[in-house]
Amino acid sequence: MSTQQQHDQQPTQAPALQPSPDTRREFAKKGTLTVVGALVSGATRAVVAHLLTGNE
Repeated sequence: MSTQQQHDQQPTQAPALQPSPDTRREFAKKGTLTVVGALVSGATRAVVAHLLTGNE
């Protein structure tokens, strides 16, 4: 069997799948919502702690 025939019989590898732009956009949206949620949560905690401890 020649080298060319051996090469032809080997399975070819599928190219690596890249995430689609829609997938990246959804990931970015979720990340942004997580950051905004954390900031709002932290700000809310700070306001509540300030109100509970008084205006000193």
